[in-house]
Amino acid sequence: MSYQVKVEKVIGRSVSDVFRALKEGRLFMNCGCDSKTMQIDFRVGGKYHVDVSNHTKRNYGEFLEIIPDRKIVFSWCQSFDADQKPDTRVTIELFPEASKTRLVLLHTGFVNQEVRDGHEAGWNHGIDDLGGEIQDGRLRLVRVFNCSVDELYAACKNPATFFAFMGDVNKGNIDYRVGGSFQVPTKKGEVRGEFLDLVPNSKIVFSWLVGCSGPLQNSQVALTFGQSPKGGARIELIHGGLTSESDQMAHRQGWETVTEKLSEVLSKQAKVA
Repeated sequence: MSYQVKVEKVIGRSVSDVFRALKEGRLFMNCGCDSKTMQIDFRVGGKYHVDVSNHTKRNYGEFLEIIPDRKIVFSWCQSFDADQKPDTRVTIELFPEASKTRLVLLHTGFVNQEVRDGHEAGWNHGIDDLGGEIQDGRLRLVRVFNCSVDELYAACKNPATFFAFMGDVNKGNIDYRVGGSFQVPTKKGEVRGEFLDLVPNSKIVFSWLVGCSGPLQNSQVALTFGQSPKGGARIELIHGGLTSESDQMAHRQGWETVTEKLSEVLSKQAKVA
């Protein structure tokens, strides 16, 4: 007996926009894959591989069928499931609905219900976040760290282990209070904004007036902290107001770098303790 996952979502962009996002691997990115290590040879017979952040997992496969603006089929192999055959298959179809697109994903070939359920949750979150990114300009990242929630919050509150990953905090200014502003010079300019909400060990919210790709309007970053169900601390980062694809990609890479360096710092602190 085999199991399958089917996910449908209407995205408020044209089929050509959605197809281009899939071609660029942005669904993989929204499923937690590291954009810097992702490799995609987007052609029939071309291979891809993606690494999942915060896990020792690698997904890889081959594109089996590509019909521009209509259909993408690829194999889905996983290096971390010993009992999983390398012939599960993902089919994504796009159907125009006026100016919107209905995306239908079918993933077949699972050997048990547990593996199937895990992928259903992953694809649902990934497709929701893909829609939020390309339709609404909302970037969402979730990362898990091997530390307590209060240690994670303290590291994000500390400019030397957060804003220092973006630029030179010694030449900037960070007034860490509600209504306080921050300005940090970077290699390409600066990051600048104002702290809007601070809840210890729970939430940090700030405006993002100037980012890695230049001035922005109505852009805001929210960090939400909590306990991960599997242990450790979890952070959800939502960055809204990124209306262009270049802004979305630039900030995704920027936040991936920040969270990676944050993980390195927290791991070193854990070893010292």
